Amino acid sequence: MKVLFVQLPVQDPGGEDSKANVPLAAGYLAAYAESMGILSRSQWSILDGTINAYGSDTAITEAIVASEADLICFSLYAWNLERSLFIAGKARERLPRSRFIAGGPEIAEGMPIMDRSPFNALVADEGELAFAEILRDMEKHRPLARLYKAKELLDLSTLPSPYLVGALPLLKDKPVHIETLRGCPYRCAYCFYGKQYPVLRRFSEKDVIALIRQASQTGVSEIYLMDPSFQYGDRAADMLKEIAQVNTAAIPIHAELRLDMLDDGFGSLLKAAGVASIEAGLQSTNPKALEAVGRKMDKKDFARGAEILQKQRIQVKTGLILGLPFDGYEQVIETFDFLGMQGLGQEAELYPLSFLPGTDARERADEWRMSRMELPPYWVTSNDWISGDDMVDAISAFEESFDVEWASPPAPHFGAEKGGFRSFIDTRKLENIDWMRLNPGKLASSVTLLADADDPESLSRLVRAARDFRRDNPYSLYQIVLCSETRIPSERLVERIQDAFIFPDHYYELSHYFSPDPQEGYQVRMFFATKNFSLAYRAIEEAQDLETMILISGKGGYNADRLYELLPYVVFDREKIPFDRLYQLLGLYADFPHMLIEAPEDLF
Repeated sequence: MKVLFVQLPVQDPGGEDSKANVPLAAGYLAAYAESMGILSRSQWSILDGTINAYGSDTAITEAIVASEADLICFSLYAWNLERSLFIAGKARERLPRSRFIAGGPEIAEGMPIMDRSPFNALVADEGELAFAEILRDMEKHRPLARLYKAKELLDLSTLPSPYLVGALPLLKDKPVHIETLRGCPYRCAYCFYGKQYPVLRRFSEKDVIALIRQASQTGVSEIYLMDPSFQYGDRAADMLKEIAQVNTAAIPIHAELRLDMLDDGFGSLLKAAGVASIEAGLQSTNPKALEAVGRKMDKKDFARGAEILQKQRIQVKTGLILGLPFDGYEQVIETFDFLGMQGLGQEAELYPLSFLPGTDARERADEWRMSRMELPPYWVTSNDWISGDDMVDAISAFEESFDVEWASPPAPHFGAEKGGFRSFIDTRKLENIDWMRLNPGKLASSVTLLADADDPESLSRLVRAARDFRRDNPYSLYQIVLCSETRIPSERLVERIQDAFIFPDHYYELSHYFSPDPQEGYQVRMFFATKNFSLAYRAIEEAQDLETMILISGKGGYNADRLYELLPYVVFDREKIPFDRLYQLLGLYADFPHMLIEAPEDLF
């Protein structure tokens, strides 16, 4: 038997989010099956990380088909659900004798996937025991059941650490994800974790400490403790003392904590262990909103806990939820004010309320009269207490209050490849458009297209070809750069091109639904590039449907004050621009480095 595991990453144009895509579930499933003698190391693999991170939908499909695996196992999360369904469906058409299964938090009662999907079998809740049952059924040539669900919770002392047994590698400069327990003592309405695991079970503390020791010796980039509340229980302090002894390389550790339960002694232990950042769920300061979702919090205790960590120089990332029941615009602003008074605003993370599968919040959505997305990320779009427009205004207030960007807009990239896949195409050359149509499997999942805004023929050909691109790679991200030295592309032209490429139900698009950015599109982002400074400055003021890019040559100059005032994207060639102007440019954009784009000068 040959088994392949697939866990698609969060998509973003730069591919940075894929670094956090650790296939921990696959590691656990394989390690447990090996320990039971059902599967050997030579019988299973995880989809190649580079293909997974950078490959287009077609590239990933082709890699799955090429594996010729007997069993293909997908891990489904909100961020990869729809793309996984598409890719699994395409791969299954070409592997009719293989079996496709899926597990993860998206497998829950009442979800559409339970009635129709490309998978032969689904795994609900904890997966190790159910996966072992599937392997036994296949080994004995029994037909797979439609749904597998373990009849009991697994004894975690029998579950090997996938890192310690080598199922997952510990890699230098890569993160390692560690569970010390499964379950949660709290029952927050918006979270499925506590409901999924009704009792707390702990992993072997000996194994946890051994893993942290190895991770520290390896030089991983971060140790991420995944427990929903690390300090819960009577062993947390002792465990921190042990971690401090074995984390000899001072690898930064991230954990989730309740700030209202912290004291000075525990703060000192966190620092000694190497904890560099913690995530604390505040959600709201409105008691009625917190009560509705099963939370409670004392503001004085929360503030005291934050102060303890700040004194230890531990970064506090405060989680806030927008759109809670009974939480109107004024209450949301009061929460922001509280955060600002504690000095926690710049590191805060603001998320609209998500009605995740299986959660109490999803079951009560109609009771709370919530309008919401049917597709991931399942966000609330309005309710009786806050309108959609007020949610956008609240996000704008969040950005202004704390000088942060809620959702950074995507930037183009002019490097030819990422991970061996073509990520930049100059469509001014018509043969390149044809190449894209004929080679969907050689494209990256995010592609920058350079187009001549003054060439109707090449633009029409690009728009016609977009139908094929969407058919083969519907989940691709596009950054489309229109060049002109004489005029700003018209709204009609921009809309025509964007409509040809857009996939409105794309997770990346929906997860930017509330962005206050004047340009609404994210999955397809439109840019205007020019060397004409006057034209560029006019475009910034007049063309809200475009991001403006100024092309700075190695010989030409620029008005630094005007540039800093308007802050367009800047495209430059590091090898051609004089050092003094490069130094000045880097200084002007010190707070906006993502808006400086490198490209060969002769490209334009």
